[in-house]
Order: sequence, then structure tokens, then C-alpha cells
Amino acid sequence: MAAVVVLGCSAGEDPETTFGTNPTTPVTMTAVGTTTGSPDETSTGVVTTGSSAETSTGSEQGTGDTGTGEPTGSTGAPMPACGDGAVDAGEDCDDGNQDDGDACTNACKTAACGDGSVHIDVEECDDGNAVDDDACSNFCVTAVCGDGVIQMGEACDDGNVIDTDACTGVCKMASCGDGFVQADVEGCDDGNPIDDDACTNSCASPKCGDKVIQPPEACDDGNAVDTDACTQACQVAVCGDGLLQEGVEQCDDKIESAACDLDCSAAMCGDKTINKTAGEGCDDGGETAACNGNCSVSKCGDNLVNKAAGEICDDGNAVNTDACVGNCVAAKCGDGFVQAGLEQCDDGNAVDNDACSNSCKVKVACAGWSWNGGCWYTAAAVNMSCTQVCAAHGGFNAATSTHTGNQAGLHFWPAKANGSNWVNIECSSTDNNTNWGANGQAPDPNWSHAACYVNCSCNN
Repeated sequence: MAAVVVLGCSAGEDPETTFGTNPTTPVTMTAVGTTTGSPDETSTGVVTTGSSAETSTGSEQGTGDTGTGEPTGSTGAPMPACGDGAVDAGEDCDDGNQDDGDACTNACKTAACGDGSVHIDVEECDDGNAVDDDACSNFCVTAVCGDGVIQMGEACDDGNVIDTDACTGVCKMASCGDGFVQADVEGCDDGNPIDDDACTNSCASPKCGDKVIQPPEACDDGNAVDTDACTQACQVAVCGDGLLQEGVEQCDDKIESAACDLDCSAAMCGDKTINKTAGEGCDDGGETAACNGNCSVSKCGDNLVNKAAGEICDDGNAVNTDACVGNCVAAKCGDGFVQAGLEQCDDGNAVDNDACSNSCKVKVACAGWSWNGGCWYTAAAVNMSCTQVCAAHGGFNAATSTHTGNQAGLHFWPAKANGSNWVNIECSSTDNNTNWGANGQAPDPNWSHAACYVNCSCNN
């Protein structure tokens, strides 16, 4: 308790002077209902004074200390403080108690949701934050399913306990199979995974087109499309039902027509189905020796080249001096038929040194060196090819030029050294004065070398 001190001034004294300074004479003080100890201590009670303004503790007036720990003014009255029962400046309220759960907090503020103190009989909780999805909402109500706030563990919270809307009464999103019929969304919901009972797994009553096969359905693909594997009557699509099955059938006329085979494929030559309505004589699925590619029976002279039958050409005539001769083969030198405008002769053999050469030209006497069945010449200058050497001699003869050794070089250049085999054309060199032999490989008529006289076999 605070001590109440009654002070007085002696007759004739100025109160401001007396209480504003330290007295020069000792002060006699009597405490009522108190005991005193040392000058720095006092108990509670009423203190009377004589002519002095000191308290029972011996301290001076004006220091603001009554000895009880309470602040005082210059007159000794207590300083304003929260909890003193009086609403002072800066306070919303002051109920003079230490109960933090009533309408006035211990900080002398009016109790409000979010101040961290639970207002008894008004708030269920108060966690002092603005987080609405924790255990205590921003309305200071303990979070529960149905409060309209989605809390941890809740998938939704629409603020009601209706089980037939989008959010069930247990704060789970409504879904087919949860046992609750969602209004305007589900036709039924039996809460089980059985798809062929009275309520399907898509929460609809069974019917053709619901993707659930129920008797007497043979199939049910969930649509009303007649061109897939299951018709809109829930029957398996088959060829001949008059319904075109996309991706499977090319047509379905129920019977063979010029456009549609009996297997529901589009009538076309090469489909291995003879469609007589379409005028096919055969159909082997492609060209065979017996059947042309256009599904007509094959024969030489039908003006259709049937390679499977061994035909190289078929010009539809029996003339043997054109580009196609005999049994539908292409005319060529050596076939015994002189091709008009292209061949000078054709003796039908492979003898090159008779009157008709193997190039079907009338043989001209060799003006060079006859060897290995050919007519050989050496280059007039280095860096020439056999194509250039033989240009004036009926062209290069690769067959008779093919050999191993340097026989031609030794014939044309006997003064040059006898060299080993090198490339596919004989080379009589100038840099090392050597006859280099051919290596037996197919000769390259365009090969040349800056230090070589090439030795070549020509046609004449």
C-alpha cells in the first residue's frame, strides 16, 4: 500500500519556500499505525509533520520518492500508471486489474481480435497474427471444417456442411465414388468401384454409350459414332454391315462393287483380290510373270514391260531392228540384230578381231601395235590420258587394255628401264626413265601423269 503523508506549514511560512528547499532545523514526524526503522525505511500509514516537509524516511520533498516505489509529483501524489484504475493519456482503458482476458488488456488497450490475448467469452483463440489458415482464424475463432477457410488437411471449405455440392461436409473435393450424389453433376454415386452395377464408375446410370458393357451389349465405347469398332447400337463393327469402319475398312457396300471388294477394301489393282466387277483379269498383289501390274494377263507384245516375266522392254511389235527385239529384250551390240542408225554390224559373237568388232563396227586394220587382242599406241606427250590417245583410233578398249606388266612400254620405249607394276595403266616415265607396268586392275582411261607417256589399247 502507498503511504499517505499529511504535511503542514508553521504559522507565517511561505509554502513554496518551505516545500521547495531543505529545512535547516530537524523535523519531528509522527506516524499513525506505523513503525519506523532506519531513516531510509518506512511502513504504510498516515504521517503527520510539524514544521518540516520531510517524510518518515528522512528523504526530502520534491524528489518524487515516497519510499514505497510509487512515482510521485512535487506534491507527493502518485504518478499516472497503467493499472491504477484511471484512464490516463495514451491509454484506451484502465480497469485497475491484471486480468488480460477481460475487455481491457494489461497494456490498458481495448481488447481486440489479433492482440494475442484471448478475450474471455468473446474470442475462442487469439494467436496475434494475420494468418487466416492456421489453427486460429483472423476472426479469433478456432479453425474447423465448415468455417469457410481452407486449413491444412482440408482440400476445400465452402463454409457449409452440404454433401451434395462441390465441397463435401468433411472439406474434401466432391468426386465420383465418394458416396455423395453431386447435384447437377452426377446421376448416381454408390461409393464403390464396381462398374457394371446399377451405377457406373463414372457415376451415371448404365446405358448404351456410357462406356460400360452391360447385357445385351457386345461393346460400349462411350460414343454415338458408327464408324469406329463399336457401333452406336453397341455392337462390334464387321465388314458387310454397311457401316464404314474408319481405319479398318476402306469401304462397305455389303457386296462386291466396282469400287469395293468383298473384304471391304477399296477395289484396286494390286490388292490381291480379283474384282471382276472392276474388270480385273488377275491380281497377284503386284507384277508377276503371269500378271501385269495393271491386273491384265501378261504376254510379250502387249506393250507392257513385265520385268517379272523377264521383259526388258515391250514396244508392242515384232520388229527386231528397233530398240526392243526378240522376246522383249533391249537391243544391244552382240545380239545378232543390227540396230538401225546405231550399229554398223552385229555378228552376234564376242570375237573382236573378225570383220565386225565387239563394238559392232566394221573392223578397220590396226595402225598401231597389235597385242593382247587390242591395237596399242603410246602417248605423243606426257600428261595425256588413254581417252586422248585413243580419240583418233576408235576409242579406248578397256578389255584389251586390262593386263599385268609393262609389255607395251618395253615395245614402244625399249631404252627405258624395266620397272615393276604400279597403277592400272602402263606408264613410261621421263623422270626416272622407267617402264612401269600395269597392275591388272580395271584401267582408268582418264588417268594421266606429268612425267608419264601412257600406253593404251584402242579399238583400231
